[in-house]
Amino acid sequence: GTTFVDVRDSGAIAQSGTVKGALRIPRGMIEFAADDTSKLHNENLNKDDRVCLICAAGGQAALAGKTMVDMGYTNVVNVGGFADWQAAGGETEE
Repeated sequence: GTTFVDVRDSGAIAQSGTVKGALRIPRGMIEFAADDTSKLHNENLNKDDRVCLICAAGGQAALAGKTMVDMGYTNVVNVGGFADWQAAGGETEE
């Protein structure tokens, strides 16, 4: 499957919304959420799934993506910035 993850903080997401159905995991928490041995593991993250990361401009998503690849995730995509997603007509939610 494909999982979208918005790595912006909750304040930014509250202001603009996010990708429809996206997990909301701040950049600073990605190491914990992506670690299947952690008590903070997000069970919606699977190392074999396609993980599409989004942030404000692409930089935080790139850092999170590198971290996830280093942790063994095999199909990580940096979608870039949320404004670009909106401009391209991507589905969003509050």
